[in-house]
Amino acid sequence: MLKIKRPIFSAMVHHLQSAYPLEACGFLSGRRNLADRLHCIDNILQSPVAYEMDPTQQITAMIDMENRGEKMLVIFHSHPQGPQTPSETDIEQAFYPEAIYMIVSLENRRQPIANAYKIENGMVRKTTWQLV
Repeated sequence: MLKIKRPIFSAMVHHLQSAYPLEACGFLSGRRNLADRLHCIDNILQSPVAYEMDPTQQITAMIDMENRGEKMLVIFHSHPQGPQTPSETDIEQAFYPEAIYMIVSLENRRQPIANAYKIENGMVRKTTWQLV
């Protein structure tokens, strides 16, 4: 089961809320199943309904993870007005089946809802996670 350190989760939510009403994105990395590092990546689409990670920042984060012996555990993004489930685009663009995809709905900004999914070959499966 994925475990996310509470301060990392809080920082991730802050990053997502600070971009509101636009979608925001990034990675959580760590060893084994413990996410203990946050990588905030700019959304170059600057859109309230879609995201595309800045490729330079994305590569820099991936190199940093590799240099530290970490894995990309979570690919996250916000749905500022939408559901906490993956969109068709999210499913089509899920290129890392080993990662967990976390979607944070900001529909109620005071109580964001985060759900995690495994997405592989167009199949979506909700997965469990916990704060530690």
